Amino acid sequence: MKVLYFDTTQDWIQVLIANYSSESSLQILSEQTQTTPKESSYKLVEYIRSGLEKAKINKPDLIIVASGPGSFTGIRITVTTARDLSQLWKIPVFGVDSLEAYLAGIKGTEDATENSLLCLDGKQGKYYTKYKSESGFSDSLDLIPEIIETKIITNEWTPNNWYYTGNLPKFYPPTATKIEATNLNLSSILQYSLKLYFKTESNQNDYLSLLPNYIRGTYVDHK
Repeated sequence: MKVLYFDTTQDWIQVLIANYSSESSLQILSEQTQTTPKESSYKLVEYIRSGLEKAKINKPDLIIVASGPGSFTGIRITVTTARDLSQLWKIPVFGVDSLEAYLAGIKGTEDATENSLLCLDGKQGKYYTKYKSESGFSDSLDLIPEIIETKIITNEWTPNNWYYTGNLPKFYPPTATKIEATNLNLSSILQYSLKLYFKTESNQNDYLSLLPNYIRGTYVDHK
């Protein structure tokens, strides 16, 4: 099965095409990563086209995307493109929570069981936040720093690993790891996403079922 994965929900474009088989390991056919703030609207489709050309296939059998949270515009571009291609190619499409995908794909931690905290800079003085422990992932939350600090101080969250985007949060240790496009393992993200995909019902993976994960809603909701 040929799988296309892409993500423009942050300040990067990531496009991966791979061959999946239950009998063998994931075979990477094409991979592109570039930090491109505010350029994904016109670069994503070209990256997908060139990726398919390099992989020597006309179309994939499945699309998987990071569906947010993240940049409002980036989420819209990712989800709209995925829905359009799913409808055009008549293939299933599946969305995975962006924060969960990143925690599953940080290079060097793919098999780690330690507790991890990820805070994506959501602007407006808030963070898109997810906590990973041995019991699994928390929901993706949109939190002000004071609430995150309270969870840490009260030991509700006890992270061993600290990850962030943007500027270092004031409640983070200086040794925290900044997530950038180049320190995410797309193969690990895709393998994790495929595990989730195979647990869903087939009627939940058509283009109409793919929804953006804005958390804060849209700009229209705030007017």
